[in-house]
Amino acid sequence: MNQEKIGKFIAENRKGNHLTQEALAFKLGVSKNAVSKWERGLNLPDASIMSELCKILGITLNELFNGEKIPDSKYKEVADSNLLSALENSAFTIKDKIDYFKKKWQKEHFLELMLVMIIIVFFIIYGFIKDNGLQYLFMILGFISSIIENNRMMAYVESNAYGRNLNISADDFKNSIKRLEEFKEVVSKFNSKEEAIAYLVKETGLTRKECIEAYDFAFKTNFKKIK
Repeated sequence: MNQEKIGKFIAENRKGNHLTQEALAFKLGVSKNAVSKWERGLNLPDASIMSELCKILGITLNELFNGEKIPDSKYKEVADSNLLSALENSAFTIKDKIDYFKKKWQKEHFLELMLVMIIIVFFIIYGFIKDNGLQYLFMILGFISSIIENNRMMAYVESNAYGRNLNISADDFKNSIKRLEEFKEVVSKFNSKEEAIAYLVKETGLTRKECIEAYDFAFKTNFKKIK
């Protein structure tokens, strides 16, 4: 999130709506100094007034976070990008990513794994029936095979779950938490989950399912413990 770009965008839309910094500050119940800091990229508006700020300026939350107007043709793409940026850059979501890519790999290799397991079990049973020692060989092969498949899976998981986030900085981590806290504060002001979801669908262009998942994720996360 580029604070300087967002600040310039706020200033541009304030002027476009023929508002002085004092007038905007009055409408939001903040000081002129606060508005000045936003526009200079020193601070971001508090989450509690973001929705009202957007309403006054005639913009959406996604446009505010993006720091520019979003064409209809690109709205969902930018909305997805804003949401993914918050999730992908948050180190505390890594466990969820690992679980997801493990399940994905297992699903994609299900038939292969089942075939290998059936062959090994067959020869183990056959070895016991014939008592020819073959069962021990295939028990060893089964053990080795499980290690190889697990290593393959973990290599896939590491490649996809960590990716470019290996070098995440402390500031990136703190900013990610702050963005998600702000998101939580905004949606928590609605009287019900249904109202919040309807608002998110309208503001982000995401599907209802995606908005529900984002809402549930934010509310099940204890940000104080993360800090």
